[in-house]
Amino acid sequence: MKKESVTRIGVSLPPKLLNRFDEMIDEMGYANRSEAIRDAVREYMVKNEMKKGTGKRVGIISIIYDHDVHGVNDMLIELQHSYYKVIQSSIHIHLNEHNCMEIIIVSGNAKKIKEIKDRITSVTGVKYSDILVTSPTDY
Repeated sequence: MKKESVTRIGVSLPPKLLNRFDEMIDEMGYANRSEAIRDAVREYMVKNEMKKGTGKRVGIISIIYDHDVHGVNDMLIELQHSYYKVIQSSIHIHLNEHNCMEIIIVSGNAKKIKEIKDRITSVTGVKYSDILVTSPTDY
């Protein structure tokens, strides 16, 4: 495999910000600033690309819902079936006698993934939803 070359850049930061950054990357176990900055730039790009709704993404949609709410299970199953091309799998967990958690694994167009998350969030009985996506990138 061919090793990719790197370009060196200079970054100016206020001392307080740099000190906190250094503390954080040390806590996280980074070997050096460059690795941490590369990861931060990738994360920034993925989040902002997701806002635009462009590109292919992989990730999870997590939800917590009250299964006692009439029709919530049927609605969630129906939604998942209608997006079968994007939803790869799901995991269902019983939290207690009333609440369930579902982790939905997604892969596809960013706009479609956001659409799924928004539709699930609006289902009556869904108490919480979140999305964690990334880009299967080469950068």
